[in-house]
Amino acid sequence: MPRGRKKTLTPALEDYLAVIQEILQKQPAARVSVIARKMGVSLPSVTNAMKRLSELGYVEYEKYGYITLTEKGKRKARSLRGSQNRLRNFFFYVMGIPSPTAEKLARHFSHFLDTKTRSRFKKFYDIMVNFDESKVQELKEFLEESKRIVNVQEIPEEAKNIEEEEEEA
Repeated sequence: MPRGRKKTLTPALEDYLAVIQEILQKQPAARVSVIARKMGVSLPSVTNAMKRLSELGYVEYEKYGYITLTEKGKRKARSLRGSQNRLRNFFFYVMGIPSPTAEKLARHFSHFLDTKTRSRFKKFYDIMVNFDESKVQELKEFLEESKRIVNVQEIPEEAKNIEEEEEEA
């Protein structure tokens, strides 16, 4: 890997994994040109990303060849897609945010969820997506557990009473 380049999976590379997985659901392998078209990026951008994903062990890729996900790539893509779907559905069905915005938020937020955060969000999502009176106690327990995790007895007043700034037209 060239000097100065991160040897980790970046949010941009995660986007490539998600697109590759989407393509592989419809056909046996992906091509650079198809990925570029779906993502709205140049062919050299995709080629560079594929080299990095290959070096990181997420894809099988040879220049001018087909692209497939390794087992590691499949696991990461499934995890990412699950987080994105859960976030999108939360923003749309629970928060009432329009679909295009919910989709965009989900794509961006999913990159910043570590394993513990993803687990906490999944637990909250499971409570909220089918919320009814039977889930009140479960929600209370979740909120108490959240306070314990961050070592807070009571939520401070400044957290309860955050005022919105006026938007300028």
